[in-house]
Formats: sequence, structure tokens, C-alpha cells
Amino acid sequence: MLVVHNTFSFHMTIVCLHFLVQTRHDISYFGAAFAFPNSVIVTTTTATPTPTASKTRGLQLSKRHHASSLFSYSTNITKEDAVADADPNLKRIVLIGGGHAHLQVIKAFNANVRPKNWQVTLIDQSNLACYSGMIPGCISNQYTKDEAQVSLDALAKWAKIDFHRDKMVGIDADTQRVFLESDCKCDDKTSSSSWIEYDVLSLDIGSASRGLDTPGVSEFAIPTRPIDLLVDRIQWASEQVKMGEEVKVVVVGGGAAGIELALGMMGRFEKLTLVNELQVTILDSGLELLPYESDACRSALVDVLKARSVQVKFGCRVTRIDDEYILLDDGRKIAYTHCIWAAGASAHALSKEIQMAGISVDGNGWIEVGSTLQSVSHCNIFAAGDCATITGLKDAKSGNERASPPKAGVYAVRSGPLLIKNISRYFLEQEMDEYDPQDDFLKLINCGDGTALGFRFGLPLRGKWVWELKDTIDQMFMDLFREDNLPDLSKEDIEREYASAQYDEYKRGSKRPSPEEGCQLILRGDENVDFQHAWGVLREMMSDEEYKNEVLAFANKQL
Repeated sequence: MLVVHNTFSFHMTIVCLHFLVQTRHDISYFGAAFAFPNSVIVTTTTATPTPTASKTRGLQLSKRHHASSLFSYSTNITKEDAVADADPNLKRIVLIGGGHAHLQVIKAFNANVRPKNWQVTLIDQSNLACYSGMIPGCISNQYTKDEAQVSLDALAKWAKIDFHRDKMVGIDADTQRVFLESDCKCDDKTSSSSWIEYDVLSLDIGSASRGLDTPGVSEFAIPTRPIDLLVDRIQWASEQVKMGEEVKVVVVGGGAAGIELALGMMGRFEKLTLVNELQVTILDSGLELLPYESDACRSALVDVLKARSVQVKFGCRVTRIDDEYILLDDGRKIAYTHCIWAAGASAHALSKEIQMAGISVDGNGWIEVGSTLQSVSHCNIFAAGDCATITGLKDAKSGNERASPPKAGVYAVRSGPLLIKNISRYFLEQEMDEYDPQDDFLKLINCGDGTALGFRFGLPLRGKWVWELKDTIDQMFMDLFREDNLPDLSKEDIEREYASAQYDEYKRGSKRPSPEEGCQLILRGDENVDFQHAWGVLREMMSDEEYKNEVLAFANKQL
């Protein structure tokens, strides 16, 4: 039975405080195929309020038979039908996908915090959300897969939101309905489907692997997406290795994701005593790896790959894969036993259905949103993460237009707090905050051997302490959603609002190292470095421009 409360009184700050973005953080790192990080500066500024779209009320999960076209939903459903029996007080939020941004929204909109007349629904095909930041560690057997997953069912039950383990197959933006695959039976004449109505729809559905239409890729390679299958596929492939066999791992794609996957595969197979010979090779289409990084950072990367015996071949463009060779456009043939396809991201398979609904997408299939993360065509539809491209971004200093951020997890995870705030403000018809992603952030690459390589301020960071830093940030984020750590909402003394601080907020100590001491600390690679102290120096550099420049002056003398 659905109990509808007739009041809509709540304090805006209660809903928005949890995960509220602070401008003091910028820690991030690469994750398997997605570069998933944990902190990036997001400056919030006031935006002109977007006119509120007409909204139907009331949550329904219904079935209706349609015409022959599966996506001709509006043929038999009108706006008048939708509002006829609706309750004017219910606010329905439908979240499509359990991505990293939506994890934060689910937790923030728990039953103790959200208004009583809000109905929140999550739709995802899987019960488990993989945390991409830990996937390279799973590949190198530093983590189990369970340690890198969040139970959507448990999180939804805790927050007291509806969770439908189902697939979205279409949207009718006019009647504000999402259509689900459940009970869908399609033939030449009719189709039937379940639907859920929304007042606000938010999409966090990720992306697909690019180039899967290359002959042989789907049959012989292991694509990085969907991420929840990547570890299973690599595990199965590893189990097929026989005693004394040669293992030749080829990773197609020389971006940060491909590099980290190659290091992870080396970490996995070098521990297997049954392997007679091990080769790990990266195929890159360019002339150098990570050309946007500084010379010092690229040089450190070359040193790491050499030390870990990972080979790199440049100018490689794959035309076909068969059961033994990867064929390149220049005639070269690369022998392999395991091929990992990390050639970048393309739009999700649902992109066409989203476009058919009249929701704006760009030429590559990415959902077009403005700086408030609202669709440029429908102000009550939000999108975040890889599935979206942000238009209208402005450089804070010059005022010039900026390109949408790359498909990296650092931008996906930090859109969560903005979604929390702007969905709330949408219902209140208040001014929206804008997303202002920073250009640079700390990047951390798991080397698969208990060390990591980091880049920040053009400086290379390497060693055990960098791995400890990455692991700590990963665990801190996962701890937010692990079932054992979720507070008991039934207790009377439970807090009715979240703390405004970030989970990884930096608290300055009474004394910081001198610029020279700070430089020496973060450039060290020995095992005696305290990662907390080194992390503190990096944060001091981010928050204090003068201190940063002084540290960099000493670093430039050493590099």
C-alpha cells in the first residue's frame, strides 16, 4: 500500500549535505578501463533556474499493450491519461543505473532524510555495482571481486527505496514513463511492457567499449565493458592456462586504462608457477603513451613498464582478430593467447532509444546535458557519468567555452553531489548549481606489484606509499556503501542529516613541511614514506598556490 503524505516541507540542506562537494579536494586515480577516481575539485556557482517541466504525479507500475513498434509508446498513452488519477503531492524520482553517481544519490535520499512524499526508484539489470577503482587490483589478485562490489539490493533496502532489477527498454518523455523489459513479449503484431512513471529521471548508465564491431573482437577479445563481466572473463581465461604453456597477453589501447590493465595482467600471471613464458604487450595507435602528461611523468611511466617487463608497440591499428593473431593495418601480425580490448568508450546501447524519445544526444550518442547536469531538451531529465556530455561549460578565468570532460571516473563520481543538490532544487524550483570540473587532478595507476604510479602538478609519484594512498581512498569510498557500515535508520538517536564534510576531507595539521622538505617527501620512492604525510603535502599544494610553486621550484631542480 502506498501512503501519500500531503505535505512537502523539508529543509534543502538536509538532502544536499551528504556528499556535498567541497573545493578542497582533488584526489583521483585510474580504474580498470574507466580511470575511476575519488576526488576532484567541483566549484559550484549559481545558474539561472530552469523552467519546471510539467510533471505528472503518482507512482505506477503498470502494463499496457502497444502497437507493433516497441517504442511507439505514446500511441495509446496521453498526458491526460497520466495525470487523471495522479496525486498532486507525490514526487517521483527514477534512477536508471547503479553507477557511482547514483550510489551517492541513493544514500543521500534515504528514508530519514528525503521528504515523506518523495518516491525514489532504482532500475538496474544487476544487483551488484562494480567499483572500477579496484578492478585493476582484482585483476592482479590484490582484491577479491566481492571487495570491489556494492550490493544495490542492500543499499536500496537500507535507504527504503524501490529497486527493480530490470532493463530499461524505452522512454516516453511526453508522458514521463520508463518502460521495462520485464514481461515483455514481442512478436510481429504487439508488444507488452511494464512501465514506471517519473517526475524526475536520472540516467547513470555508463558506456560501451568502442570498436566491438572490428572483425573478431566480440569472438576472441575480452572487452573492458561491461565492467562487471571483465574480472569474470579474465578469471575464466586464466583458468584455461595449462602447465608449461606460454602466455602472451596483448592489451589493445594505450590509454591510462590499457596501461593499468596491462600491469594488472602482469601482476596476475607472474604469480602462476605453471606459466613457462610470460609476455605482456600494449598496442597503442599513437607515437607515445599519455602525450598530455609532462616529460617527467612519461619518463617515469616508461621506467615502470620496463621494470615490470611490459612491452609497448606504437602505430598499431587493429583491423581484425582471429584465434591466433591480431592483424594490424600495416600488415603486422601480433600473436596472442589473451587479448584485452581497451580501445576506449562509445555510447551505451540504449543511446538510440534515448534519442528516439526526443532526448537530445550528440553525434556520438552521448546524452547532452548542461552544466547543471539537466538534459538540454528536457529539464526534468538528468544524466551523469560516461553516458553524458556536458555542454556550455565556461572557463572560470577567461570565460571561454570548455570542452566536456573526458570519459574518466573522476568526473563521474563528483557529479553525484551535484545530482543530489540539483534534483532537490528542481522540486523546489530553486536556482541550480553548476558543474565546474577542474582540468588537472591526481592520477594513480596500480602497478600490480604493491606499488603505484601517480601524476600531479606534472610530478611523477612512485612507490609503495602511492599504492597505500590509492588503496586507502578506494576503501574509504567503498566503506560508505558497505552493508555493515550503513547506520541503523530505525534508531531514534540517528542523525537526521549528513555531515557536510567530504569523507576524505583534508584537515590541516599544526605544522606542514617546508617546501623543500615537502618536495623531498613526495618524490621519494622508498618503503619508509608515510603516505599520509605525503598526501598532506599534495593537498597543501592544491590549497596554497604559493606553497605549491615553492615545492615545484625545488622539484624542477631535481627532475
